[in-house]
Amino acid sequence: MYRVINEDLNEQVYRRIREMIVQRELKPDQKLLQEELASQLGVSRTPLLSAFAKLEREMLVKSVPRRGYFVRSITLKELLDIYNIRLRLETLGASEAAKKCTHTVLEALQKKTDEMISLDAEKLKSMFPEYDYEFHTQIMKMSGNEFLVNMVGSFNLVTLGNIMGMYRDPRGSLFEHKSIIGAISSQDCELAESAMFSHISVAKSRIEQYAKDRSYEAEERQSP
Repeated sequence: MYRVINEDLNEQVYRRIREMIVQRELKPDQKLLQEELASQLGVSRTPLLSAFAKLEREMLVKSVPRRGYFVRSITLKELLDIYNIRLRLETLGASEAAKKCTHTVLEALQKKTDEMISLDAEKLKSMFPEYDYEFHTQIMKMSGNEFLVNMVGSFNLVTLGNIMGMYRDPRGSLFEHKSIIGAISSQDCELAESAMFSHISVAKSRIEQYAKDRSYEAEERQSP
């Protein structure tokens, strides 16, 4: 049983439930059962409700009057809207990070990325969502633009972008991450912006293709 044991209990509970949503242990539209989750995590309802409130602000859960909290379901249109926002905000973040990068943070990102590449397929799939979130978050923080960090973080855009379980092959993303790290390390703002734009565009294109396929399948079912 996973139990939370840390001095910052509210944050730990929040991060664990977010992880459960991204890993689809908690599925879209599923009700969040307070007693069950409190028992599973070994906490009282107080940090649990604090986590729910934060996750609601980040659009990961929704509160339904007199019914409780549910995992939020994201439509394909909303998902594409999120990626359009990421294309603009995170490319700016990568460009600014190239101006203000610190080698200590970059070396840590590079080391973590190399460690992820060395994992076997099953472990990589399990660990990738949290790593991906931290990777993109660290680059936004490296930009030194607090408003940008808050805009990306307040709505948890990275997590929302992956909430439907539509990750690409993680290894492809990892090698693109290495390219982003290299561009930032070289302090080439245009290259860093381009590398991030290309990285997010690949994921967006995959979702667009998925939407087209779904639309085609729906038309096929409706045809006489």
